[in-house]
Amino acid sequence: MNPSFWTFLLACICFPAIGNAKLQLAIKEPSGPIVEGNDVILQCLDDGQDMSNFKFQMYHKWLRSWFTIDTTTSFRCWYYSFNVSRDNGELLLRVKQMYKWHAGPYRCVSNGTDGQITSENMTVPLQYLNSISISEPGSVFGRYMRDPRVVRVMRGKDVEVKCCASSSEPPVFQWKRKGNEWVYPNSNLKIVKITPEQGGLYTCKATHPSIPSLTQSKSILIEVVEEPLSSLQLSDMNLILAIAIPAGVLLLVIIGIVAYKCKAKRNEKGMKLLDNQAAKTPIWKGSDSSIPNCVTDSVPLVM
Repeated sequence: MNPSFWTFLLACICFPAIGNAKLQLAIKEPSGPIVEGNDVILQCLDDGQDMSNFKFQMYHKWLRSWFTIDTTTSFRCWYYSFNVSRDNGELLLRVKQMYKWHAGPYRCVSNGTDGQITSENMTVPLQYLNSISISEPGSVFGRYMRDPRVVRVMRGKDVEVKCCASSSEPPVFQWKRKGNEWVYPNSNLKIVKITPEQGGLYTCKATHPSIPSLTQSKSILIEVVEEPLSSLQLSDMNLILAIAIPAGVLLLVIIGIVAYKCKAKRNEKGMKLLDNQAAKTPIWKGSDSSIPNCVTDSVPLVM
């Protein structure tokens, strides 16, 4: 019988057994929604396999490669809260206080290099809401001023401020004014032809749509002035000074260091030239540079 037949038959018997080995990665704890800062336990599952032959891996987004969590120590300083255990035949990965930067993706793989079994990649569905900020869309430095705190606007002019937040799901925004029951359900607050009575403390509140307990808020003070404002507001001026003064001081320090090194180099070069000339000049007896000696000699002491 043709040997290729037996090769084909052996492949049909063995390869399905490998293909049927279903390796899975699951979240063991917690059972409900995972909020940023919670402890998380991942479990590697496989039917009837010895879990000592498997390992956890995480994808490193900066290096764009996978690394083994429980055997590689190169990045342990970045992921110090990881703990891999193989208790009672279970392969578990405990992550203490999980945050966005180590939410995954993860996978579980065998130790083999060729034809290894690999689970599907899994990223932990982490729920979070943080980094709320308020900015002025019309400001020259609006994208750098995350918290204007005080917005000054001339009477009769329009004013607009925008509220933003970093969230796992689009948050729900609302604006409230202190001392007033008025609520504005929007991320952008715009007041047309503002009056002095409309000035005051405004607070933006961001709420996570799935987990109402996740909320963040930030306030600004809108001041209505009677006189025209200069083209450069005080908050922008503070920003310019905060950048310009340290930059100017740093520039002066760099110029001083460069000037000092150049001067030291010139002095060193001059000293070397002086030493070379002095070494070539003979010292005669009776000259100002001669060394007192009781021996008479008509030959230069140093050539």
